[in-house]
Amino acid sequence: MTYNSAEVIAQFLSSVPADIEVVVVDNNSQDASIQIARDHGARVIEMPRNMGFGAACNRGAAGNDKEFVFFCNPDSTLTPACCALLIEAAQKHPRAGAMNPAILNGKGDLRLDRRSALISRSEYTDRRYAAPGNKDSVQVNILTGAALFCRQSAFDEVGGFDEDIFLYHEDDDLVFRMRQAGWTLRIEHGATVTHLGGKSSGTAIQGAAMKAYFIAQSRMYVERRHGVSFPGLRAWARAFVKLLSPLTVLSARKRAQALAYLNGTRRFEMSRYQEGDYMPPGSGLEK
Repeated sequence: MTYNSAEVIAQFLSSVPADIEVVVVDNNSQDASIQIARDHGARVIEMPRNMGFGAACNRGAAGNDKEFVFFCNPDSTLTPACCALLIEAAQKHPRAGAMNPAILNGKGDLRLDRRSALISRSEYTDRRYAAPGNKDSVQVNILTGAALFCRQSAFDEVGGFDEDIFLYHEDDDLVFRMRQAGWTLRIEHGATVTHLGGKSSGTAIQGAAMKAYFIAQSRMYVERRHGVSFPGLRAWARAFVKLLSPLTVLSARKRAQALAYLNGTRRFEMSRYQEGDYMPPGSGLEK
């Protein structure tokens, strides 16, 4: 999925093996993302407006007649053997509904999303799997959507991404539903992706605030959907903890994030009593 990703999309597309079909779903970019994708031989689906991460991914996977679908952020780079190793692992573990490769940051350190609002502390991924040089294949209870390799049948069975989630936590929701349906989740450390992170969404104060706003709303939504206890109280507590943190006083960025998180919480609570979408699209931020 692209949204104003011209700065990074060429590097990603160049890293994809030639025998892999690439579909780029563009969320109404205003830069050269579409042309660059076409120049690299990708099939482009143009969205009429920014419809969010999950909706774009669903459009890209619709009608896929392959056994697998691999969702990648455009600010990622695949190692040459990444796709082949993921396919091999999926064939070895036929009940694996989704997998992450080892996802490295720009410094080469492993990013490990251990937690989720939808799983208990006892289900968090063990920290030892983030050890340098770890090549183990492991079953886990949560995955990240930054580079998410799915079995198409598992993806279809649970209905794909929830399009009522505009941005953030849609990956938690998807893989949680896969687990509920009896599929397993895995991390395959032999396959590697480098994810720069934030290159498509920017790092300005306004971008950080938008991210906080949508994170607040998405988390409340998935907690309510999956029966997490006291989601409203939890949300307000998180909002006020962020607002009252000493870091908020010292940093304009943190201040903007805290206020946006509080506003997102307030708007979500208000929208539950109104008709229409609980999150109006338009931020253009990616994961």
